[in-house]
Amino acid sequence: MGYSLPDINKDEMIDLALKLIEKDTTNPPGNECLVKDILVEYLGKLGAKVEIYEPAPGRCNVLGYIGEKEPVIAIISHMDVVPPGKGWDIDPFSPQVKDGKIYGRGAVDNKGPFAASWAGIKALLTNNVPFKGTIVLGAVADEERGSFYGMQYLLEKGFHCDFCIIPDGGKLDQIIVGEKGRLELSFIAKGKSAHASCPQEGENAIYKMVNCLNLLKDFKIKGNYHPLFDPPTINLGQIKGGEAPNIVADRCEATFDIRYPLGMEEEEIISQFRKSLSEFGQDIRIEKKGFSSKPHLLDIEHPLVKVFKEVAGELGIPLKVGTMGGITLAKNLYFRKIPAVVHSPSIEPVAHKANEYVEIDNLVTCAKLWATVVTKLLKP
Repeated sequence: MGYSLPDINKDEMIDLALKLIEKDTTNPPGNECLVKDILVEYLGKLGAKVEIYEPAPGRCNVLGYIGEKEPVIAIISHMDVVPPGKGWDIDPFSPQVKDGKIYGRGAVDNKGPFAASWAGIKALLTNNVPFKGTIVLGAVADEERGSFYGMQYLLEKGFHCDFCIIPDGGKLDQIIVGEKGRLELSFIAKGKSAHASCPQEGENAIYKMVNCLNLLKDFKIKGNYHPLFDPPTINLGQIKGGEAPNIVADRCEATFDIRYPLGMEEEEIISQFRKSLSEFGQDIRIEKKGFSSKPHLLDIEHPLVKVFKEVAGELGIPLKVGTMGGITLAKNLYFRKIPAVVHSPSIEPVAHKANEYVEIDNLVTCAKLWATVVTKLLKP
């Protein structure tokens, strides 16, 4: 490597992770400003120049700049978390350390990884490792709901870097260089209302939707796509219909979340759905809703990818390169011509689940890996 990082200060890293997890930044509404003071304090320990952006009440983005001039490499995590849901063995916002793991909502998605990135950069600075350019440690808002108050806002305000590590996806032995596109479609069935005592006088939209969904149960999106991607997926996530039990439902809506690989296009996907439902005529219409995004793929020969693989090999990690269906900050960056890779300390897919956890040893490994990638890219 040319130098060896000192041991990561595991206690400091754990302490930071616990402090962040204790703050309930469930999105919606977000309330990322609850962690602002913690972030400012810890970035201050690195001697960072701190910039704070608050696009709306309670919504905070905190960036810490270390060094000056170019090139600029950033490690950016998000501070919002998904609702905890049910099934927890602990209070999700009273984190616990047990059997070498940190448990709590946000442990792996995405507060634990921020603590690891902070600890890695602190080790780099403590060891006086020389570098040229600027390191940015970022903690942003709203990633779980589209990044409108987070990365999109920062990019509109002029944020830029030459390379970025997003510690929010993939696995310890896999970096993500591409993400599927997202398409949200609502299928709306029309009917005719009537009194529930005379259902024959109406047209029940719910029954029409049931017939529609039965037809779509085995529907497959067809088309060619890039070999690094998995096939497209279709998830029926919501059904809403009817006003009351004593009224024949005159409307029913079913909403699908579709993740599609590079090589496919939104309009072709919608066209395939429409063709499959042609027998319903005007009784079923399709509307595009929610936030959508196109698929993207970073060149696997990009210097950021090559350095990441090189350092992982030096640390004994057999790193694979892949893509995923989830959407991270990397997508926002890619379409602003900022190369980013996605990596995570996780082994099992525990994000968004009850009893979310992260293994402390994996956080330490990632701290060393990410900091070493930074110094190689910023080598004087």
